[in-house]
Amino acid sequence: MKKRVMSLLLAVMMVLALAGCADAGGKKEEKKEAKAKQGQEVTGKTDLADQDFDTSYQPKDKEYNIYATYKLVHNWYDAIEAGIKAAVAEFEEKGVKVEYVYEAPVEPDAIDQVNKIETAAGQGYDLIAVDVTQVDTTEAAVKDAIEAGVPVALFASSDLPNTGRSFFVGNTDNYGDGEALAEAVCEKMGGKGQIALLAGTIGAPSHEERLEAFHDVCAKYPDIEIVDEQRDNDFIEKAIEITEAWMQTYPELGGILCNNMSNPIGACQAVKDAGRGGEVVIGGMDHDLRSFNYLKDGTLYVAQVQNCYDMGYKLVYNAIKYIDGEEVDEITDVGSTSVYQDEAEKYIDLLY
Repeated sequence: MKKRVMSLLLAVMMVLALAGCADAGGKKEEKKEAKAKQGQEVTGKTDLADQDFDTSYQPKDKEYNIYATYKLVHNWYDAIEAGIKAAVAEFEEKGVKVEYVYEAPVEPDAIDQVNKIETAAGQGYDLIAVDVTQVDTTEAAVKDAIEAGVPVALFASSDLPNTGRSFFVGNTDNYGDGEALAEAVCEKMGGKGQIALLAGTIGAPSHEERLEAFHDVCAKYPDIEIVDEQRDNDFIEKAIEITEAWMQTYPELGGILCNNMSNPIGACQAVKDAGRGGEVVIGGMDHDLRSFNYLKDGTLYVAQVQNCYDMGYKLVYNAIKYIDGEEVDEITDVGSTSVYQDEAEKYIDLLY
């Protein structure tokens, strides 16, 4: 038990060190601000992580090769890679080399993801891991890779249980996340007023499920009116532009619901610039440092934070065991939690 805990601590310390989190010379705050402007990566082990996860498994081989592809280059996925790096470091301590490729396009592109899966299937990887860009497009490529004899796992936000995939590690309740955000915002609005929806990327399963929940919850409040819904495609600049237009078009707008990690940043910036911070109730996803700062100053009302670290960490452990022919849970749920202003500083200190 002591060895397992020490291994976890050493892995996390290694990741934090690589990220430059050990500031010196009294410049910690200065570095925080600089990284916030850049879109800071989440690199630490969050307190959502499973502290009791069994890391005692000793692999049967000395080398493993894993390929992972995801929706787009975005710092939300950096938090997943932090978990991957920690697991890889632990296996290295056991004398096991785990090589991995972790790549995605700059913008969501389902065809690009299919091409990546097809290419990887012919390159001899022990396992391919996929976070789905679009179900209809990606599903066929996953099935083809499996039929070609390559194990495929799903991770992060979307499962494809009917493909024959090896296992899924991630958030199993995207609808529930959207439901929690919408309930919190609608209640804060007093159950009445105008609300607008930032809808993320079309076809992304997690975004669509949260959006569905937004609509279902708002429909329960007869005095809440959805005045507009627009796609920002995971771009902060687009979310700013959309929200700025809403501030002009809907002077009585009372709330904004955001279904990914980029759009609450854009919504908060536009609302704050319009002088309505804290007046328009905003709820959005996840753990960007800028979002936590908006949560701290009251511009963002609630953030639904997923346990991205364990998505990567447990993905690697499950992959090694599966490749070795060991039994692995078909679904590993990592969970999420609602974070409010009183916990903003805690999460800033913990992650950044």
